[in-house]
Amino acid sequence: MASSENTTASRWVASFHDPDDEMARRLRAGGLSATALTAAGASWDAVVIAPLERGLAALDALDVPLDSGFGVYADYRRYELIVHVAPGTAADEVSDVQGVRVLSRGSWVLMPTNGDGTWEAATLSRPSGFRPRYVDPVRLCAAVLAVDAERGASACAH
Repeated sequence: MASSENTTASRWVASFHDPDDEMARRLRAGGLSATALTAAGASWDAVVIAPLERGLAALDALDVPLDSGFGVYADYRRYELIVHVAPGTAADEVSDVQGVRVLSRGSWVLMPTNGDGTWEAATLSRPSGFRPRYVDPVRLCAAVLAVDAERGASACAH
């Protein structure tokens, strides 16, 4: 995991914590046709992290590059991050992290179908169609716990 002094730190948090005015306009204009309920568990599973900023900070800690074929989405209404992981890899023990849940076979999630999506399902990073890349769910949850620990230590120092 990257340290907070890393020059790439806070890329996800800085880029997607709150949509800028242009992104907000596109999300409002998305309409019902911009999203669809999609079944998890076939092509991908998903790890959902709340709150959104916590998940973004975990991606920063892992040094996951922006726009490199990883499927990463935001639900700005529920303030959650949705990260695609390889199907069958989001083991039950991953969901033991408070504020993290796993969506696998039998689960449905609202996903963008075109453009940026909507407030409920916004595309932050599009998966590569030919060879999708996945974040390792165990490493992702470890990064969430590391972010929690760092924020806890930071809060105690003030």
